[in-house]
Amino acid sequence: MKNIIKFAVVLLSALSFSFANAGELSVTGTAKASYVIVGSGTASAAQNAPKTLGVANEFNLGAGGELDNGMTWGYNINIDGATVQDDGGLWLSSSYGKVAINISQGGLEQSKFAALTATGNRGSDSGFAEDMFEEWSIGDANNIAYSLPAGILPFGIAATVAYAPDTADKPNNSVNAINGINSGIITAANDSGAVYTTGSIANAGRTMTQYVVSAAPIDGLTVAASYEDFGGAQDATGQKGEGGSWGVKYALGNAQLAYGKSYVALPTAKTDTTYETVLGTKYSALIAVNDALSVSYGVEKSEATHMLATTADVEMEVTQIAAAYTTGGLTLAVSLNDYENVSYTANKDVKTTVFNVSMAF
Repeated sequence: MKNIIKFAVVLLSALSFSFANAGELSVTGTAKASYVIVGSGTASAAQNAPKTLGVANEFNLGAGGELDNGMTWGYNINIDGATVQDDGGLWLSSSYGKVAINISQGGLEQSKFAALTATGNRGSDSGFAEDMFEEWSIGDANNIAYSLPAGILPFGIAATVAYAPDTADKPNNSVNAINGINSGIITAANDSGAVYTTGSIANAGRTMTQYVVSAAPIDGLTVAASYEDFGGAQDATGQKGEGGSWGVKYALGNAQLAYGKSYVALPTAKTDTTYETVLGTKYSALIAVNDALSVSYGVEKSEATHMLATTADVEMEVTQIAAAYTTGGLTLAVSLNDYENVSYTANKDVKTTVFNVSMAF
């Protein structure tokens, strides 16, 4: 990671000796109203709030420009929920590539690559917290990333590597807001069903590195793969936390098909009766009926395996049927989502119906 940091210093040094033209400021975002109906046929998944209504907002403030030496730069702050900064970043790009400083953004994981959906929210992100663990994301930590220049490799190959020097939950470690140190002690995966809960990245290691490579070798075909590992304190008797995923997407006319796999080795001691690995599979199809209407079908599977064969493994499955109609900046969407073995608990099943009205600006 020293090479990434050195390259960043070189580019930022070049920035300090250049003059920028006046940058442009932009504001983009969405406002979304949702109505969610949640139901269950099993007592173990009983719902206290079967019907909910809400409005969510998310908007992005962006700025960018070009330097006299031809380099380009950009800056963004994302604001949502309680109208506070959610994430942000600053990047500098040249013929040598792109360097970005990311605050809680810039994730490179491809575990969601094959989850095509008409609504923009896949089944495992639609109206219910099912606790599916897919792959760690470096976007959950503050990180520095380097991307190869576009077009430098054949077959549309692109690559990015990102490094998080600290995986603790720190919204923005500016010079005016330095937080306390992170102990970096790895916490084994739990066996309560959620696999990992609060602070999953910090629990896996003190530092994190994530890589992604994608390619478009022929018309309509896109492939991508990611990998991540951790540094810091590690139980010498257990396995190291690491993960990765790959996916294939093919577009033919107005239809798209996708298939992907993810693999996670959870950091844990050899004697633990907790989860050892999480294996995921996704496949989906998206069809644009016309310029305004699109429909999709997707399946997401995730199996949490245990250290000991005496403990039964459970596969969670989420199925989604969705449709969306867009006219101008208005989108009307509906999804039917079926969750089986929620939180990796056998026979804990839930169904949701989600209606969304979104305005883009």
